[in-house]
Amino acid sequence: MKLTAALTTTLMATSSSATLFDKWSPWGKRDYACINVVQGIPENATIAAGTTVDIVFDRHSGRCSIPDDAKAGPYNVWLANNPVIVPNGVHTDYYAKIAGPFPESEGRISVTIPRDLPAVQAETLWYLRLDTDLPDTPQVSRSSVFGFGFGVVVTS
Repeated sequence: MKLTAALTTTLMATSSSATLFDKWSPWGKRDYACINVVQGIPENATIAAGTTVDIVFDRHSGRCSIPDDAKAGPYNVWLANNPVIVPNGVHTDYYAKIAGPFPESEGRISVTIPRDLPAVQAETLWYLRLDTDLPDTPQVSRSSVFGFGFGVVVTS
């Protein structure tokens, strides 16, 4: 089972017609919003590429039926641009691991927003995604749990 933390609370939209992404939507068939991000960047913040962000997290989200004591695998932090819900998950214009793997016992991680971000059409629609898996959980193996802390505008 894969657990993901909603590190993104909101996406920044470049126009009033843009549809906001539901940060708690699953990104795949077995994706559960089970990780609680208790510290990160303020929602909709503007940060510079190269900025280091401290993220504090736990698995007590209150949004998940999976027991908090289910053993988690290593955690990773991903940077995603312009996530859009599609029939079988989520499509992004850019998706890259920026930290990990690290153990759940750390409860915090410092990540640096890369300076060399690619040119993308939706320059202000960035999310951080924290995720792990639950390898020993029966009937939900190969699933993820996630949490989002924030959507940000990244400037160069």
